[in-house]
Amino acid sequence: MDNPPPIPPRPPGYELRTPANPRLPPRLSPQQQGRPQQNQQPPRNQRPAQAQPSQWSTLYYPDGSPTPLFDQLMAAIFPHLDPQGTGYIRPEVLSIFLTLNQFQPDEDLWKSNLKGNIMFTPEDIADAELKAACEAWPFDHKVVVRNPGRTPLPYGGMPLLSLRGLTEMMAVEHAAEPERGHRAIQAVMTRYGVWPHLGPLPRGCLPADMPPQIQRRVEQVRERSIRAAQEKMQANQTRLAIEAQGRQNALDLLDPPWVRRVYY
Repeated sequence: MDNPPPIPPRPPGYELRTPANPRLPPRLSPQQQGRPQQNQQPPRNQRPAQAQPSQWSTLYYPDGSPTPLFDQLMAAIFPHLDPQGTGYIRPEVLSIFLTLNQFQPDEDLWKSNLKGNIMFTPEDIADAELKAACEAWPFDHKVVVRNPGRTPLPYGGMPLLSLRGLTEMMAVEHAAEPERGHRAIQAVMTRYGVWPHLGPLPRGCLPADMPPQIQRRVEQVRERSIRAAQEKMQANQTRLAIEAQGRQNALDLLDPPWVRRVYY
C-alpha cells in the first residue's frame, strides 16, 4: 500500500501567533474565590438606592409648583406602582392609586368613563378621555395600542404615565385640594411604607389653600380641553364627509347618474 503524500510546508505568514496549548490562568485561592470581581455587573432590574431626607420640609413653592422634596417623594412611591421597572404605569394602576389618594369614582376620569358601546370597549373610551386630559395639561406620557385586533377609537390610544407625568399630575391635584392632599399623601406613605422614620407629614408642608397660579392653570386647561374637543369633533365630521363623498364617487363610477336604468 502506498504511503500518503507528505504534508506541504505552510506558506510564509501562516505561523501561529500564540502557542497551540496556551497556559491556563492561575487558580484562585479560597480567599480570592469568595471576593466579588470588580467588573461584575449588577442585576439588570436592580434599582439604585435612593437617598432619604432626614426631616420634613415644604413640598410646594408659594406659586403651587412642587419642590425637589415632592419630586423625591414621588420617586420613592413610583416603584410600588411599577414593580417591573418599565418606567410607566397603566390606567388601571393609576385608577387604583387615585382611589388610595381618596378620589371618588366620579373624580377618577378613567374610571368614570368606563362605558362601552357597539364599536368600542369601555377601556378604549376611558383611555381616550384620560389621553385627552394628559395632552391638555400636559402630563408626560406615551401612547400605546391596548387592543391591536380591534378598530381603534379616533384620537384614542392607551396613555401610560411616566414618573414625571404622575408627579406633575399629583402635584396639581394636591395643590388644588391641599386638605385632601395632606390626608392622601399620608395614606400613601403608610400603605407603601415610604419614609417611616420621618413620622407623620405636617400639614404645613402643603399650601393652606389653592394657590392662585394653580387656579389659573386649571381654567386654562379647561379652555384648552374644550377647544381640543371641538377641533376633534370638526375633524371627525370632515373625515366622515370625505369618506361619504368617496363612496358616492365610487358608486357614480359604477352607475353614472346620467345613465337611466329601468329595471323590470
